[in-house]
Amino acid sequence: MMNDSSHQQSMKELLDFLFSLHRFGIKPGLERIASLLDSLGNPQDSLPCIHVAGTNGKGSVCSLLAAIFQSAGFRVGLYTSPHIRLFNERIRINGEMISDADIASLAGRMMEEINREHTTFFEVTTAMAFTYFAEQGVDIAIMETGMGGRLDATNVIKHPLATVITSIDYDHMEFLGNDLETIAGEKAGIFKKGSPIIIGEERESLIALFKSIAHAKQTGDVYTVNDECSFMNIRMNADCSMNLDCVIRGMYMTDLHSDRVGVHQARNILITLLTLQVLKSTFDIDEAAIRAGIISCTTMTGIQGRIQCVRLNPPIVLDVGHNSACLRRLRETLDACGYSKQKWDIVFGVMKDKPIQEMLDILAPITQTMHCCSPVIDRALDASSLHEACMKQSINAVHHDSVADAIDHALQSGNRLLITGSFYLAEEAVIALEQKGILVNQTNHRPEAE
Repeated sequence: MMNDSSHQQSMKELLDFLFSLHRFGIKPGLERIASLLDSLGNPQDSLPCIHVAGTNGKGSVCSLLAAIFQSAGFRVGLYTSPHIRLFNERIRINGEMISDADIASLAGRMMEEINREHTTFFEVTTAMAFTYFAEQGVDIAIMETGMGGRLDATNVIKHPLATVITSIDYDHMEFLGNDLETIAGEKAGIFKKGSPIIIGEERESLIALFKSIAHAKQTGDVYTVNDECSFMNIRMNADCSMNLDCVIRGMYMTDLHSDRVGVHQARNILITLLTLQVLKSTFDIDEAAIRAGIISCTTMTGIQGRIQCVRLNPPIVLDVGHNSACLRRLRETLDACGYSKQKWDIVFGVMKDKPIQEMLDILAPITQTMHCCSPVIDRALDASSLHEACMKQSINAVHHDSVADAIDHALQSGNRLLITGSFYLAEEAVIALEQKGILVNQTNHRPEAE
């Protein structure tokens, strides 16, 4: 039997190899993923799937759907990206992460094809998810796209039970286009003939574009949150939870309690509930399961970092927001949770390709001290450059050698602490907070069989 240290080393070597596939970069196109899945017997063709795309909110909608289906007693596969703590987080069944042994087995089966086709990291993880879910016999697979849609590796799904589009904004413009209409068109590339479409985007001009594309592709019926749903009586709480009333196609649900907070999350709940209504003839889920999934979404799915209050007094809030739209929603939500006149120590790290000045402008009014740091990834802006950008905008700032160091110094202030800017920042922050006993490990990792 392999001892713990040997197992850890072998997994590290395997994951190092998988992460090294990033060297092939982002290569839009479906040829490599199709070839890889063909070598595995095309497991995606036998999976009942809900396919979700969008710029912001798609991870939250996926996790809400997964939590509700799980609460209703279904066996649910959930594929999201990126991860925060462990690679295994990307692929879960009923909240439980794929095991190291299953990762190793699946990677071994794909290795020849990976080496021959120079398959990218995301393509490999997507093929792994499809295969794992099919072989584990899930009742439903919730599949989140990566950054795009039309050429995204997940877009090999031929007959999704439903196709969902969340909000659209500017991100990854070098691949998706420089205007919202072009970006939306790329996201709509996941529309399939006969599949019902659920549109969560608010802007009527983009909704009209989606409807036009749906008509051209002969999809199933198109449902829009704007026309079918509404929420009211929203009450946001200091612990970053909220209560609200919803109307979904004439069905009233009062005093829903959500462990996710914000007007944007209220809309994500509407998108989720509308999707369930559209699929009601296939999956008839009762109100008790809906309520249970919404209140326990984070713990049931393990998906963390969505304006998450990890400590209340003094508050520590962790958010994976990584673009300007996310940070605006973060500020609005903190205001609504009762923090409108308060400033924060902010641990901030960001990728080089983001609109850094605009993001700093958004955070400046709520900043007591900006703790600049750089996650350990080549794409990250170095802490000294971020500090210099803060100085140019007259933001009180200090820079640190690591994310952990930034958190340590910020905690010493005793002030409210906000951690935001990147999934990669969140990954290192969660580790630092766990080591300090502030955040309980919620990775829900399945141990290896003895």
